[in-house]
Amino acid sequence: MNYTLIFLLFLSSCKKEDTREEVTAGIYDSSFTYHESSPSLKLNLKLDLLKNRYIGADSLDINLDGKFDLIINQRMPLESIDPKFYTIDNFPAFWITMKNGLEVATKIEYYILGHGQYGNVTWVDTLNYKSRIDNISDWSDPDIGHSLWSVPPTSFWGSYGCWYNLTNAEKYIAIRIKIGSRYKYGWIKVNEISRENMLFLSYALEK
Repeated sequence: MNYTLIFLLFLSSCKKEDTREEVTAGIYDSSFTYHESSPSLKLNLKLDLLKNRYIGADSLDINLDGKFDLIINQRMPLESIDPKFYTIDNFPAFWITMKNGLEVATKIEYYILGHGQYGNVTWVDTLNYKSRIDNISDWSDPDIGHSLWSVPPTSFWGSYGCWYNLTNAEKYIAIRIKIGSRYKYGWIKVNEISRENMLFLSYALEK
């Protein structure tokens, strides 16, 4: 018996089982659950006079199972508030919170604290159209939140986030969720007219 041939066939079989179709931002077919918002989802900010701010929230059901998997939040202090008076619960920010095991692709930014020490902050990353998603290495932990951008009341900071300086740009948020032993990958399409005006256009996730 040719054991070498059997071993090679076994390796070939393992490779075939491990291969998967590429998932790229903005691309979907019948193997995806796809939803297009009509009209596009835009947060409706409401005035909170008690804390001198505008606040808004909405949600997305990514796999269309009747459960909200992504909570979108935005906070904007009143224009009359001087930035030096920002507080820990009242500074400009746009962030998302994941539910039901959903994760998003992230970017970790390191910044200098001084005396040889560094801090870090984790942002929701931006992807371009047709960027590959299934080989991304940096993902959030399930069921937590991260900012797309924020301007916190501290001088010890790096940038204000991956989405802070974008205008009139269509970008994608990479998403994944673990089903059994395998991850299902997908994306959310966002049109950032300005950092304060972001439209969530559509989203897709592997079935």
